[in-house]
Amino acid sequence: MAFYLSLIVADKEVKTIKTTLEAHGLFDKRVKISPAAPAASAASAERSISVIVISPPCQSSNSLWAKKRNGEPTELLSKCSSHHCSHEKTAWFSIPTVFEVDESDGEIDPAEATKARETVLERIGIIDRSCIGASVDNHTPVEVEEQSPLKSAIHEWLDRLRLEGLEESEFSDVSWDKCKWTYTVYPPMLLLPPSFFSEDLSQQLIPEPLKHKLPELWRLICRKLKVTHIAINKPIPLEVANASAALKGHVHEPNTLRSPANLTPVHGVFGEADLAATEENFQRAFWVSTVQNDIVQVWPPLYTMFSRGNIREKTRLLKLLSPASQTHSHSSGSSGSSAVDLYAGIGYFAFSYAKAGLNKVLCWELNRWSVEGLRRGAKKNGWATKMVLEHGKRSDTPSNDYHSDIGSGSERFLIFNESNRNAAESIGRLRSRIPPIRHVNCGYLPSSTSSWDVAVQVLDPLQGGWIHCHENVGVQDIDQRKCEVVEMFRGLVCQGHEADSGAYRFHVECEHVERVKTYAPGVMHVVFDISLLPEKIPLS
Repeated sequence: MAFYLSLIVADKEVKTIKTTLEAHGLFDKRVKISPAAPAASAASAERSISVIVISPPCQSSNSLWAKKRNGEPTELLSKCSSHHCSHEKTAWFSIPTVFEVDESDGEIDPAEATKARETVLERIGIIDRSCIGASVDNHTPVEVEEQSPLKSAIHEWLDRLRLEGLEESEFSDVSWDKCKWTYTVYPPMLLLPPSFFSEDLSQQLIPEPLKHKLPELWRLICRKLKVTHIAINKPIPLEVANASAALKGHVHEPNTLRSPANLTPVHGVFGEADLAATEENFQRAFWVSTVQNDIVQVWPPLYTMFSRGNIREKTRLLKLLSPASQTHSHSSGSSGSSAVDLYAGIGYFAFSYAKAGLNKVLCWELNRWSVEGLRRGAKKNGWATKMVLEHGKRSDTPSNDYHSDIGSGSERFLIFNESNRNAAESIGRLRSRIPPIRHVNCGYLPSSTSSWDVAVQVLDPLQGGWIHCHENVGVQDIDQRKCEVVEMFRGLVCQGHEADSGAYRFHVECEHVERVKTYAPGVMHVVFDISLLPEKIPLS
C-alpha cells in the first residue's frame, strides 16, 4: 500500500529536499513539483492527502523543521521564537512523496504508518520533531482525485449507467467514496489492495442488477490505466495446502514458497492456478514487471509474490555495499567479494547486491517459479546467470562433477533451486573459485532463524563479514530481540570453532537495526545487521 504525503517547501530548500527524498526512494515521480499557495495545505487536507510544511530554518538552527498547530493543517507562514523569520515573500512548492507499506499480510494501522514515516523523515534529516513536535494531518492513504484514473473510470462507468436509464436507487455515487483509491500498476497488471472494497461494501456498491455490467467497468479501468489485467491482492497466507498445490487449501502446511494463494484475478487471462513449473508452462504463464532503483524485477503474480514495501531495504543495501569496501584478494588470485541470498525469491535483495558491485551472488530458492523470475529479471538487467537445479544436478553434466565449472565463469548469479540447508556443502566445494563471501542475506518472514546456522557456515572463514537477518518484531521488543539475536550468533560461532580448530575467533555484534516497514499493528519488519569479524587470534 502507498501512503502519500505532500511536503510544502520554501523555494530555496526544494532542490535539497528533493535530492534527499530521491536518494531514499521516497520521491513520487508520477506527480510534478508544483507551486503551493497559502491555502494548499487546507485544500490537500480536504482531499485526504497528508501535509507537512517544511519551514526554512532559523539562523540559530542547523536543521529543517516542520510545524503543526492544534491538529489543524500546517500554516504556511510561520514565526520562529528564537529568531525573527520573515516568510511573506517566500515562494512555496509542493513536493510529492510516497511511502510504501507492505499490506500483503493484512490491514495496516494508519497511526502506525504515520509514526513510521515521521521517523523516516526525521532520520534522513527532513524534519526535526525534537524542535517543536512536528507531525502530520489526515492519515488516510488515498490518491489525489485529479491524479486517479481509477476513480475517473468508475465515475465514467456510473455516468454510462445513468444514460442507459438505470434507476438512481439501483446504485449510489456516495457509497463509492468509501473505497480506498490506492492501487499499484505492475505492467501490464493493475493490483488493487485487499481493502479496495469489502464483501459487504461490494454488495452495496454493485447490487445484483449491475453485476453483468462489471466487465464494462474493468475494460474502462484498463483503458484509463493502460493495463490488460486486474487483480485484487490478499494477504500471503502463512499456511497452505502443501508446497506443490499451494492454491487448493485442504491440508494446512507452512507456506514456505510464499505462494500468493489468495490473489483474486478479476479481469484478463492469468492462467491455471495449479500450473506445473515447466519450461513449456513458463512460456504460457502471465508475467509482470516493475522497476525499483533502476533494477528490473519480473514475476508471475499467480505463482509467486512481490512486495513493494521492501524498497527501503533494497535502497539501503545499495549504499551499504560500496564496492571499494568489499574488495579483498582470495585464493584464486583475483579480487572482489561475493554475497549469498538464502531466500532469493525473484531477486528482491539479490539484485541489489549485484547492482552495488559484488562480483558473485549465490542464490538459494525453492519455488521454481521464483527461480524463473530471478533468471528473467537478471537477463533484463544485463546480468549473466548459471542455473544449478535441484541438488546441483544438471542435465548437461554428470552429477559427480557438476561443480567442475561452476563459479569459474563470468556469470554474476549462481542459482540453486534447492533447500538452503544444502548451501554450506555446495559453497564448501566452490570457495576456491569464487571471491570471499562477505554478506549473507536471510530475508524470510516472520523469522529467518532457521537459516542462521547456515549463514555462519557460508561466510568467509578467514575474513568474516555480515549477516542481514530479517524478522517481524514487536515495536516494544526490538531492543530486547537485538540482544537475543547477538547471543544466538555468538553461540553459533562457538559451535563452528569447535568443529574447526584452525578457525579464527570472530567478534559478534549488531552494527545496525533497520526498521524496514510496518508489518502489522505494533509489529515492524526489521533487519539486524550482524557483523562477524575476526579478532585475528587463532584458537589453540
